[in-house]
Amino acid sequence: PIKAAKLKIGFKNGDAISINGKKYLPSKLLEKLNNLAGKNGIGRVDLVENRFIGIKSRGIYETPGGTVLIFAQRAMESITLNKATMHLKDKIMPRYAELIYNGFWFSKERFSLQKIVDKKRNNIQGEVTIKLYKGNMSIVGRKSNKSIYSIKKSSFEGEKIFSKKY
Repeated sequence: PIKAAKLKIGFKNGDAISINGKKYLPSKLLEKLNNLAGKNGIGRVDLVENRFIGIKSRGIYETPGGTVLIFAQRAMESITLNKATMHLKDKIMPRYAELIYNGFWFSKERFSLQKIVDKKRNNIQGEVTIKLYKGNMSIVGRKSNKSIYSIKKSSFEGEKIFSKKY
């Protein structure tokens, strides 16, 4: 479309629950995002995969809703999770994804990693506003009552909160 689309995605306990203030069941939320993001050219992926059986395989996938959800969730995590938690999540997610991809959903290792992922999910809540336009996404805003971001603490303007002295 000629005009950008803006979406407000609401999160509660780590799950996307609403679009523009309207609550949806998970399947309907993904369906709605697939439609909105797909119209804006979001989520086409062309990749070569390393298969579990040792071969390379090329795939072209359309994942508009999933692409928006991952982008929005990361934006919400950036203000609600601390540095150590974010780094740990970034470290374990490739292994988690590999286990699922290779068919080990019911493995002890996947269950252990799931416990780590779920531990801080209740902090991931609030709203992320995203602009979709011609294949691109940008964050317009984010807010959460669980936010650990503080503009006062992160400002370099004053001497009271952050000292610039060595």
